[in-house]
Amino acid sequence: MKKFFMFLAVLVFMTSCSTFQTQKTVITSLPVVQNFSAQGGIRSVNLSWSAVKDPRVEGYIIYRAPSSSGPFKELATIKDRFKTSYLDIGGFLKHLGDNMDYFYKIVAYSKQGVGPSSPVVVGHTAPPPKSPTKITAQSGLPRMVAIKWEPVSDKSVIAYNVYRSLSPKGPFKKIGHVSGHLNNFYVDKNLKDGSTYYYSVTSVNYDGVEGDILAYAKATTKFKPLAPRNISGQTAGAGKLLISWWPSLNADVVKYRIYRGTDPDSLSLVGEVNSSKLTYLDSGLAPGTTYYYKVNAVDKDGIESDSKEIKAVKTKPLPLPPKGIKVSQLSDGSVLISWDKGSPDTVSYEVFRRYYLILTKKIADTNKTQYIDSSVSPNTTYYYWVKSVDKYGQESKSSPVVSIKTQ
Repeated sequence: MKKFFMFLAVLVFMTSCSTFQTQKTVITSLPVVQNFSAQGGIRSVNLSWSAVKDPRVEGYIIYRAPSSSGPFKELATIKDRFKTSYLDIGGFLKHLGDNMDYFYKIVAYSKQGVGPSSPVVVGHTAPPPKSPTKITAQSGLPRMVAIKWEPVSDKSVIAYNVYRSLSPKGPFKKIGHVSGHLNNFYVDKNLKDGSTYYYSVTSVNYDGVEGDILAYAKATTKFKPLAPRNISGQTAGAGKLLISWWPSLNADVVKYRIYRGTDPDSLSLVGEVNSSKLTYLDSGLAPGTTYYYKVNAVDKDGIESDSKEIKAVKTKPLPLPPKGIKVSQLSDGSVLISWDKGSPDTVSYEVFRRYYLILTKKIADTNKTQYIDSSVSPNTTYYYWVKSVDKYGQESKSSPVVSIKTQ
């Protein structure tokens, strides 16, 4: 690294010295360099001349200017009178411009000074390579666009750069590089659904010179499938909801994804079904709870719709516990437990008994609003309570506890 900075320092010093060149003595007896010519190339100009045979000549000095009238600045010193060419590529960290004129003259030099100048010659650098003008971009692909172009005739072109923009006016951003003069295909992937993009292609020659953007093509990625419609839901059992919907209108839909949550702004995927099915049975849900559902269609390319329709569906709540529970001892010593219906959806009841504080068991299932417990012992305290059961087998909370001491 230290050597590199020392090199830069020397280079800057030499450059500054060349800026303040001393006037060289002109020796008119030295011959004029003959057949001096300039041939432009890619960011370069090739200079050639005929060697001077005069033994006094030690070499040549070449000058360059931006116009025929100057100012001419010393470009290079050739310390060999038998050398007859020089390639001007611009200089350190700076190349010649594209499609530009540069003016040159050359003199022979000896120990005593320099000879008369040659006629001024002009070298015209090559223009940038012409970029493709026939570009196509294929629409309707899933999250991608295929770009194709007609290769240019310029044999110096060895590659192409592909650019993309969201507007025909740009800015265009480079997204790809394709090597090879005849290679003319590029696929732009990971794009947004149903979005329009603009593409351009530039040529790159073997010297790394890139052509201008001359044409563009536009394409739109495949749209998301249309979402299912008319989502509905209904109770289908204890903790179960049956969700149904109308199908998507897209023919290539292969499945549906069902999303659920207790908050309409926070839904999670809970299942998916084949496109031939238009219902989904959701189970294991909490009773008496409102759930929110959304159904998305998914096409054969894995592109998913974004449904805005959210349906709220409530699960069947638990039945209410029985009311007005009473207990009494009959003449035969048995115990009568009676109650009133707690809610209209009740279809049966469960009767529970406890005694000695810890011995508890269900003693009956009945569809009546009373029960006679005949398996009791005298002089014993019994505690009773009842639960309602609906048609789905859901149990209510317990009724109030009543107690009786048998005689």
